[in-house]
Amino acid sequence: MAIPTNDNQTLDTVQMSPELQQSKHWSKKRSTNQQQQQQQKMKNNDDCYSIGGESSDADSSFSSSSSSSASAQAPRNNRRRRRRQRGRGGGTKKATAKQAQQSELTDEEKAQYVAMDCEMVGAGVGGHRSILARVTIVDWNGQVLFDQYVQPTEAVTDYRTFVSGITQQDLEGAEDIHDCRAKVADILRNKVLIGHHLKNDLKAIGLTHPWFDTRDTAKWDPFMKVRFNDGILWPRKLRELAFEKLNKRVIQVAGKPHSPIEDAVTALDLYKLVRNKWEKAVAYKVNKTREIMEQQIAMDQQQQQR
Repeated sequence: MAIPTNDNQTLDTVQMSPELQQSKHWSKKRSTNQQQQQQQKMKNNDDCYSIGGESSDADSSFSSSSSSSASAQAPRNNRRRRRRQRGRGGGTKKATAKQAQQSELTDEEKAQYVAMDCEMVGAGVGGHRSILARVTIVDWNGQVLFDQYVQPTEAVTDYRTFVSGITQQDLEGAEDIHDCRAKVADILRNKVLIGHHLKNDLKAIGLTHPWFDTRDTAKWDPFMKVRFNDGILWPRKLRELAFEKLNKRVIQVAGKPHSPIEDAVTALDLYKLVRNKWEKAVAYKVNKTREIMEQQIAMDQQQQQR
């Protein structure tokens, strides 16, 4: 069943992220791992009981009885020691290795991801209305795929140079917005798009992107915060998330212009931290949407038959 989207794409025709494609096998794999762990635990218990049974002998001397008792107790002590180590983080290495294995992507899979950031200048009275002036797109490795200044569609009243870093000279001979839009659309086609406040960037360019292929770090719940007592989540600033989540990384320094390349890479790195969880959440929403659409179609067909 295909789900229609605003840009005439469907869930069945769009090439989605690797985790989204493999979401159907995740629960089955987890169940199999749990069964294997339970079988291994039962086997270890049986081995320990058999060793303990052989250690006791009523006809042996006191010294041999003590030695046998110590041998029987050794496996139990080892088991206790392993449990304490796991409690102190001994099992963390195995979990970390598993997470690292899940996080590894092939070059083909990495090519499905891009990150974008845009810079705006001001138009209208006071320069309060934002219009597009620069578009930057990077790949999974942070390498620049596209970085162009865009000719403003209106008269610029505030270049916002202290933030955007854009001057009047930068926009002289800049690319026409229609040409820029076509190039960006070609890069984003069938890609997972990552960024911060992507809604504003896409609106400025004049494009849309499928929701199931959009990863906006301003809209990811664990990256948001509650401002008031109403429990509503609000987006956080990119520089706050960078400092908190990316080992105190400093970006967008006060008094210095923003770098769209740096901002795009930062959003990409934030996504990489939570990619597994994020993709599972998207997979759940996609499957749920399919179920709702199928139920709706079935109900419509029943009404037509009556």
